Amino acid sequence: MWWKREKKEVTEFLYKLLVTEGPKGYARKVAERMEVPYPTLSKYWLGKRRFPAALIKPLFLATSQDPRVADFFLLDGSDYQLDRRDDADPPTDLSRSILLLGKLGGTVNDLYLQATSPESEDGEQISPREAETLRAALQQLVIHAERLRVAFDRQ
Repeated sequence: MWWKREKKEVTEFLYKLLVTEGPKGYARKVAERMEVPYPTLSKYWLGKRRFPAALIKPLFLATSQDPRVADFFLLDGSDYQLDRRDDADPPTDLSRSILLLGKLGGTVNDLYLQATSPESEDGEQISPREAETLRAALQQLVIHAERLRVAFDRQ
């Protein structure tokens, strides 16, 4: 269960979600949406404080319902998956979205090739850290592809 996880795992997840993978200023916007002071939120990803359970739902909502949040805190290690009740909002610029889909696919391919190369962490075997990175990139690809599907269905 998530509350038994080491503080380091939660810290790494929050840092990756809010700082590394997010655009510049993303963490500040998330803090505003959560109605949490930015310095307080930064203490969670820096490992200076434990992330409280009461902030999981606000974090999920503030990250535009990023499924990685629910997966990490609630569903990891279970047999359950998230399912959207409603279709995601379609992208407004289809040509840019199609190009972004190709870029996300290339990212997945690149991560897979890196993870299975002899010089990777576990050699030709995919390490748990590499598998998590690959899973997150694949999930982003699927989410974006779903948004594109909705856009094409509405045309």
